[in-house]
Amino acid sequence: MATRALIGFINDKPELISTYNHYDGYPENLGVGLGKFYEEPNEALKIASTGYISYLDPETGEIEAKHKEPADKTPLSSDFEEAMFQIAEKADTYGADYVYIYDVEQLAWVNVKMYGIAQTAEALMGKLKELEGGIFNPAGDVNEAKDIKGHVMMLLDKLESKLGKDEKDNFTAYQESVMRDIKAGGPRLGQYEEFSVDDMEEDFKNYIADKMDIDEALVHQWKFRAGIIK
Repeated sequence: MATRALIGFINDKPELISTYNHYDGYPENLGVGLGKFYEEPNEALKIASTGYISYLDPETGEIEAKHKEPADKTPLSSDFEEAMFQIAEKADTYGADYVYIYDVEQLAWVNVKMYGIAQTAEALMGKLKELEGGIFNPAGDVNEAKDIKGHVMMLLDKLESKLGKDEKDNFTAYQESVMRDIKAGGPRLGQYEEFSVDDMEEDFKNYIADKMDIDEALVHQWKFRAGIIK
């Protein structure tokens, strides 16, 4: 019977590089093999980049593979908690029974048993807690995000007071989109820092225009499939 597992390595982008393991993925087999033969960072990255493993021999470290597939590369949020959920979700797509992640701070493999996405993510948070503040949520970025969030919330309050009734129908969705941008970090974070109320209003109007374009495209697609238009 297959005991599936995800074998993963987190780089500093941050990004999860992961390989699917099909048979004997329990700690007494796969866990032993990873610890004995793939404990060094370069070896850990190498096996996480394999793509597909049928079986890893814990006595020799040799890999059997029925298929040749590229490794999965999953961009991760810079938020530690959200990133752990993303890893758990990826493992769920594998049908994994176990998740193995190389801890680049401790230079060792950690493993958790899959008990649903939320519980697995929580277990990963506990075992990979040394990564928080390192690869994820560097202190400077956290403080910067908090400062920018305060600035943006003030702008959103001012913008909301300027909007008409029809515009306010889209305001909540826009506000949620902005908060997701801030949480994710990246280039948009710096843009929001420079925003004025007028900039926020222009961004809001662009958001509505883009949303309308998408809605119109979906309606057109539905009419085409229904045979209303050709």
